[in-house]
Amino acid sequence: MIPFTELTLTRDLVMVLHAAVVLYSLLFFGTFLNQWVRSPLRKLTDVRLAWAVFMLGMVLNTFSFMMTDFYFTEDPGSLLWTKTGYIAMMIALMGFFIALERILPYRTRNIFTGSVLIVAIVTAFAPREWLTILALTASLFAFGMLFLFFAYYVKNTVGTVRNSMRMIFFGVLIGFVGYLLRSDPVYGFGQQYYVLGAALLVSGLVILGIAVLSSPTLDELDWDEQMLELYVIHTAGILVFHHKFRPAVELDENLTAAGITGVQELVKEITQSKSGLHNLSVGDFDILFAQRENFISMLLAKESYRVLLEKVEDFADRFDMIYGEALEDFSGEVSQFRPASSIVNNLFTQEA
Repeated sequence: MIPFTELTLTRDLVMVLHAAVVLYSLLFFGTFLNQWVRSPLRKLTDVRLAWAVFMLGMVLNTFSFMMTDFYFTEDPGSLLWTKTGYIAMMIALMGFFIALERILPYRTRNIFTGSVLIVAIVTAFAPREWLTILALTASLFAFGMLFLFFAYYVKNTVGTVRNSMRMIFFGVLIGFVGYLLRSDPVYGFGQQYYVLGAALLVSGLVILGIAVLSSPTLDELDWDEQMLELYVIHTAGILVFHHKFRPAVELDENLTAAGITGVQELVKEITQSKSGLHNLSVGDFDILFAQRENFISMLLAKESYRVLLEKVEDFADRFDMIYGEALEDFSGEVSQFRPASSIVNNLFTQEA
């Protein structure tokens, strides 16, 4: 890395921009990790966790480069911090690649993950002269993997989800260009390019983080294909609203409503929990719940995606806002709830 041994405006700008990368990466890392930990449908293959690992890698990578740029400007300290920074980023990329290669329909056979692992091992023992080439090699693997991912999902998504994918790709592209401009070879063309690279890296990270936060989890983009049936059940066990997304199994709707209410109450009684169930797996199906004071919203689905649970919760909030008083004084007349189909159409579509 380029040592900044003199107090200049360029040094101060680079330090501020490096600190911004660390700050925003740490912020997004904490946000993604918190979302993953708090999710009732938490799993190790969740891409939200992969984003958290990636952001942590950016923190360690940039912090290490700050050490070698501003404090440990001579070997062996400089070489140690430089290698630490590169290896931190490669480990972060490996964690992210493992998730992406499980999501994509291509038979990559973990080529990207394995390749970056080899580059990381070589980096640990390589002389300084090799480090920039090794880092650029890992970056090219990263760009190739992300290109495959976004090309597939932009082609296979619509509406706001596709816009989110484009925004994520735009953020990655800006950050990648910034990372290249911040590299040692580019510094020889002028300090302004190094400063520009650091600024682009900050901008790319901010765009990427905001886009990921506003988008469904990347391994759940086919959520609209998982939905089967939606039920709204009064706490008295009476079905007040039902919507069928696609044919599933033949069920007696009213019997199902009464049974689900009984199961919810039993679980609440055993666990002494006010919220009851969030997710229940039954054979090849998953049932997602949103509990409110006078009713339960229940979605029958093929997979228990977090984005679906969030949509069920959102639906329950809107249903409660519109029909809360009618449910509180419920007399058994269910025809008044038929207009709730408009809520379903607004929430449970890819264009929503």
